[in-house]
Amino acid sequence: MAAVSAPALIVQVDGTPGFPPTGIAGLGVVVRRAGGAIIRTTCLRIAAATSVEAEYHAVIAGLALLLRHYPGTPARCMSDCQVVVAQIRGANAVRVPRLRPLHAKAVELAASLPGLELVAIPRELNRLADALAWEALEGRASIVSFQQ
Repeated sequence: MAAVSAPALIVQVDGTPGFPPTGIAGLGVVVRRAGGAIIRTTCLRIAAATSVEAEYHAVIAGLALLLRHYPGTPARCMSDCQVVVAQIRGANAVRVPRLRPLHAKAVELAASLPGLELVAIPRELNRLADALAWEALEGRASIVSFQQ
């Protein structure tokens, strides 16, 4: 059995529409070296109505970041959304019409990254990407408006 080589980069992604959802989602992306050192983070807001839609947008943002800044670098993309990972891998069907264009974009980006691994991880291993998603969604507004 051949040894599997570790990817050069690990990209953790997360998306949240907040609670209750308002139609806007926060996305968080963390890029790490294979040893775990953080080399880039980003967070942004985007229109999304559901958790799965937000997670798709997060995967797309992470893969687009890889393609833009680290083209050709072997990478592992990690998400705590098993549904999205299974759908992008082709193990599950995409039955919600609103998700089909997002699925197609994620599959297209993944195909543009040779050797990309897409992995579902437990939520507790994705805390930084989750925190960045919440920061994008509501953190800055809370900090700016805070008065003592």
